[in-house]
Amino acid sequence: MKEALSCAASVMKLVCGCGNNAAWMACLEAHDRIKHHPHYKGKVKHYYRQALEIFRAYEMRLVHGDTFRMFHVADMPPAVRKKYGAITDKDYYDFWTGIGATAYHRTRPIITSLQNKYRLSLEGHGVMHADLLAWVMTAQACLQMSLTMYEAALQDCAKGYRLRRKVLELVFGQFSLHKVAKAWMRALTATDPSTDGYKLDALEERNIEMGLEQLHDAWINTDTLYGSVMTATGEYDEIFRTRGEQKKALREIADIRSTTEAELNK
Repeated sequence: MKEALSCAASVMKLVCGCGNNAAWMACLEAHDRIKHHPHYKGKVKHYYRQALEIFRAYEMRLVHGDTFRMFHVADMPPAVRKKYGAITDKDYYDFWTGIGATAYHRTRPIITSLQNKYRLSLEGHGVMHADLLAWVMTAQACLQMSLTMYEAALQDCAKGYRLRRKVLELVFGQFSLHKVAKAWMRALTATDPSTDGYKLDALEERNIEMGLEQLHDAWINTDTLYGSVMTATGEYDEIFRTRGEQKKALREIADIRSTTEAELNK
């Protein structure tokens, strides 16, 4: 089981590294924009800050948790540990978040297109400050996307490594952004309840659905997943013990990517 869990951890960290951190980049951008909404004060402001605090708690658990540690450098096998220099657990975690930051920037045109679809819908239904609210709605969609990716990864690991669902949830449940998504939705609804109070017409529903499908396809694409890992690996040269170890890591990622793509194309 230990070997199977190790393999599952690699899958979960890859998928959530992309989905979770890209979604949070969307939230941070949306939060910067929604600050200009006239309702961003009092209870509404508190709800957004609460969502931020829940995310910080999630980060603290990932970096400093004492069970099922995902970013504890001292837990690395010697062969893996020798790749890295004198890094801390937080350094390793920051490197992981860089995967999602890269994925966010790679797919930002799709994200801004989705935001525009939400904006047009809100404006069509007479909702004020549609542009600002559409960013928050886009971030909410990204959070839900991260949960979809997390769930799919769990299912793949259960099937591929013959691991019980309860075991996977116990070990990897810490990656779920469910609490963040719930808090973010509460903040959105408090900002303007009408965002959840009108019925989409068929065209609006289809346009938004297509935008969501496009983003989902982009985030689970091997080019985005492995390409983002390679970009982060190339940019975070300070975490590697030597330049040679960094180049070796890049070759290993390229090999895994090629193998994965070959399997998918069978």
